[in-house]
Amino acid sequence: MIRIGYVGINTELPSASRTFRLAGYSVGRMLDTASANLTALQQILTWNVDHGIFLFRITSNLIPFGSHPINRGEWKQVLRDEFAKIGRFIRDQGMRVSMHPGQHLVLNSPHEATHESALRELDYHETIFSLMELDFDHRIVVHGGGAYGNKAKATRVLVARLLECDSRIRLRLALENDERVFTAQNILAICQESGIPGVLDVFHHRVLPSLPGKGIREVIQAFTPSWAGTRQKIHYSNQEPGKVLGSHSSQVNIDAFSGFYQEIHDLDLDIMLESKDKQESVLALRKAFPELK
Repeated sequence: MIRIGYVGINTELPSASRTFRLAGYSVGRMLDTASANLTALQQILTWNVDHGIFLFRITSNLIPFGSHPINRGEWKQVLRDEFAKIGRFIRDQGMRVSMHPGQHLVLNSPHEATHESALRELDYHETIFSLMELDFDHRIVVHGGGAYGNKAKATRVLVARLLECDSRIRLRLALENDERVFTAQNILAICQESGIPGVLDVFHHRVLPSLPGKGIREVIQAFTPSWAGTRQKIHYSNQEPGKVLGSHSSQVNIDAFSGFYQEIHDLDLDIMLESKDKQESVLALRKAFPELK
């Protein structure tokens, strides 16, 4: 069975990513905005269930300045009941959610301040899942980071820092290949060494290919053991015509997806669509391929 989902916002509903400028920060404003974002998240999740969509990526911007030192974490206690309510809904509906910090999160940076910022960011994301009381099937997806002029050394640093992470964070992580530095083959090797599952980004793999001689089905299956019996997750999107190579498309190209789908239709996969039209591509693909969940 293949399930498909989408990322962050629903274009028909209020955003769960509202924020404000750092210069205007106050605890009250942060809490009010965060509470409004949680209400919007619940609306999105309810809409998803009503439309049979059970795979979703929660925005990293749920709590304004959630990992910034200016935020002392008052939201963790004040909004505890709101988080718990959303978590119950996710569990009761059999949904699977994830989060995906941006590429500013760099675990293998040689700069200590950047590394410390990455750890704060991971702690923030994991706290959201913990407050929702969600198990480790709900993941934080991160990229490998930079090469810093010596990719072999950068890889060793990444593995060491993954293994050094607090267990509650390490058990929540999944690693994704990118389009500039860490190929699918690189990430697969890191997954095997660290014990962390790997999310194959199909689009990134096409921009920065690896594993020569393997078709996309074989590449996906190479990552399957890293999931240790839980449902494997991948990312899918297309190139936006006329934009720089690596730019995500506004919508999923149904013809392109059709060719991809023919290769993998019998696998058990969760596919996160990373198109800019969000839920619209999910609905369009399910109309074209009714067997998709």
